[in-house]
Amino acid sequence: MGEKVSIITISYNSEKSIEATMCSVLEQTYRPLEYVLVDGGSTDETIHLIESYIPKFREAGIETNFKSEPDKGISDAFNKGIERSTGDIIGIINSDDRLVDKQILKKIVDSFDSDCEVICGDILWVDEVNNMQYVRKSSMKLKKLKYDMVLMHPACFVKKTAYQKYGTFDVEFRYAMDKDLMARFYSNGAKFQRFPEVTTIMSAGGASDENAKKVFQEGVEIGVRNGVPRLVMRTREKYKTARLKLINIWKRGG
Repeated sequence: MGEKVSIITISYNSEKSIEATMCSVLEQTYRPLEYVLVDGGSTDETIHLIESYIPKFREAGIETNFKSEPDKGISDAFNKGIERSTGDIIGIINSDDRLVDKQILKKIVDSFDSDCEVICGDILWVDEVNNMQYVRKSSMKLKKLKYDMVLMHPACFVKKTAYQKYGTFDVEFRYAMDKDLMARFYSNGAKFQRFPEVTTIMSAGGASDENAKKVFQEGVEIGVRNGVPRLVMRTREKYKTARLKLINIWKRGG
């Protein structure tokens, strides 16, 4: 039997998207597999949907761990999921994303080098509103992590021992917590590995997309925390904000 994989999905009022996420986990062929669902106290049909799928997961030989309760934000919900996970390898698939195909977890586990702590793949970013999609690749230029998020977090799978060694998500950050986490992992010597395939389909419109300016602002503080001068980070923030405005104008057709 191979290493156990835990997939974490956090949710809050995700009735329109979480079913596709759960189906992508349900169809995985890899075992042993655990699915940890962390709900923030949804008031729509999310909880009912999750509960209706739990027997399906168990029938498929997938362990489930589900709890719904208020949390202190995305970072807190991630940390709850990590704490409850019993797998050797942990992946986080948000409730508006999905795993790309039924074999992907097996491919990821088989690709882990013996000393690897974080394996990083690519995502297929899909914007259904504007009928756009493209592949966003993780870069192994890891020195840039101190000022730029070069990894695609939804395509990163992490050994649980890495969380135990380097820490979990900082609840101070509400939008760029993944950037802070990966920068901390790298600065403390974590071993990263490239996985040259799409692992995850990511839908546009998540928390990071909708709060891009706040992501950039938190990025300033993360950069300063990692030794980058504040002026440099402020300049980068202004550049990214201006670029975002141009992209949004282009999406609207000018």
